[in-house]
Parts: sequence; structure tokens; C-alpha cells
Amino acid sequence: MIAKHFSRLALLALVFAAACQSKPLHELALADVAIRAAQRVKADALAPDTYRRAENHYLRAKRDYQEGYYDSSRRFADDARRLAEQAEYQALLKQLRTRTGGDAGAGAASPGASDLEKTFSEGK
Repeated sequence: MIAKHFSRLALLALVFAAACQSKPLHELALADVAIRAAQRVKADALAPDTYRRAENHYLRAKRDYQEGYYDSSRRFADDARRLAEQAEYQALLKQLRTRTGGDAGAGAASPGASDLEKTFSEGK
């Protein structure tokens, strides 16, 4: 009898835990900050494809959040953050290459570009 009640209680707890997904507010906030950072370095003009993908993923994450699809929202927000960071990096690298007049990162053309690439590659 006790085992029967325990199994029902365990099943109820499992159903309750599945229904109470945490909201991906942190992930959405990080994605928003990353997109704003990419905007500040003109990634929309200097890395338009990656930046546009980041924006699309962010919009999808917000829509899924509003519709209650929190797992999907979390995945899209994480992807949006990653893509926005890539777009920001691409934009910064293009700006650096323009300033140095060379192909930064392709050799010893610019020590600053090597430092920038090293910093971003360590984070991955």
C-alpha cells in the first residue's frame, strides 16, 4: 500500500517538475546584450549575414518565450548570443584590417589583430 502511494507521489512530482520549466530570462538578456554590442560596432553593415541570423534567432526566442515554449526559446536565445558575438568579432576584425591597411590575422601584418583573434579563440 505504501509503495503504491509512493509511486503515485513520485509520478505526480515528475509531472509537476516537467510542467515547471524555468523561464529563459537570463539567456534572453544575454542575447539582447550581445546583439546591442554587435550593433555598436556596426556588425549590421560589416558582418550582415551573421548579424541578421543573430537577430532572427533572437526574434524567434522572444516569440517562443511569449508562447510558453521555454526550451525552444532558450536554444534560440543561446544561438542568438553566439551569432551576435561572432558578428561582433567579424566586425571588429574588419575594422582593424581597415585601420591597419592589411590583412590582419593572416600573418604579422598587425599585432593587434593577432591579440584580438587569440582572445576570441581562447573563449571557444
